[in-house]
Amino acid sequence: MKEVETSRSGAAFIAISDWILQQGGSVYGAGYTDHFRVVHKRATTREERDEFKGSKYVQSDMGKVFRQVKQDLRNGMIVLFSGTPCQTSGLNAYIGKKLCKNLYLVDIVCHGVPAPYLWRDYLSYLEKKQGAKICWVNFRDKQEFGWRAHKETFKFIKRARKMSFTFLFYQHIMFRNSCGKCHFTNIQRPSDITIADFWGIEKVDPNINSDDKGVSLILINTEKGQKLFEAIQHDLNTIPATLDKCLQPNLKHPTIIHPQRMDFERDYKKYGFSYVMKKYGNNDRRHKLKSTIKKIKNKIKRIIHIN
Repeated sequence: MKEVETSRSGAAFIAISDWILQQGGSVYGAGYTDHFRVVHKRATTREERDEFKGSKYVQSDMGKVFRQVKQDLRNGMIVLFSGTPCQTSGLNAYIGKKLCKNLYLVDIVCHGVPAPYLWRDYLSYLEKKQGAKICWVNFRDKQEFGWRAHKETFKFIKRARKMSFTFLFYQHIMFRNSCGKCHFTNIQRPSDITIADFWGIEKVDPNINSDDKGVSLILINTEKGQKLFEAIQHDLNTIPATLDKCLQPNLKHPTIIHPQRMDFERDYKKYGFSYVMKKYGNNDRRHKLKSTIKKIKNKIKRIIHIN
């Protein structure tokens, strides 16, 4: 079974998790601990669940979450687990068929993840550069830069404004090697429902994202997923779509790993983060120059088009 729907960005996960919580269930997703270390957590309230909203482009630490999920299921609870497809597949294998009746799996269309230490070292690098501790992070600030932008935004203690950067996450140079051989980059999903940004939504409805707040792609993969979607559909503004309109790259093949990936790893191990940031990263000056050139080119194209 494979049905496709679209909804406003982020609304699908909220609606699904709200329904699970209303049934007295538990929700598992990626949040933070310590100094913004990405981990999977358990939530039984909307306030706890809200921490799972928003992109987190780092491999999350599972800790004892699989055991917690199994215990919740043994206690008769309904459980929603959201994560990357490799995480949901691993959990499903761990839980087994006897307990999976009340387990709902939601995965994302993942393009790959870097290791946690790179994120840790990136935060330290920025704090040293700015001379202040980070007190708030956003991997992808849609509110300030729009849905299509990919910028990390940070707030620093004793700083009046937020600061934004574009780091190595989008160069594919720091992904795990296994991400380049991912078995889940197709439409045979290991979860009941798949959620993603709907890149190419203009092919389905050119007006739905006129406010640039984003649109979610929802793939319904199983009968259990269909029933779950029907239970929450009234809370969503959805339109149907066909698979051929939404087959973004990571639904067809793994991310192509950067050719300097191994050089990056060797340099990181030998010389540390600051070195690879300067050698491989988008430093602020270079990024601003590229951004300025791009804006000028776009203005020229618009002028030529008008004339």
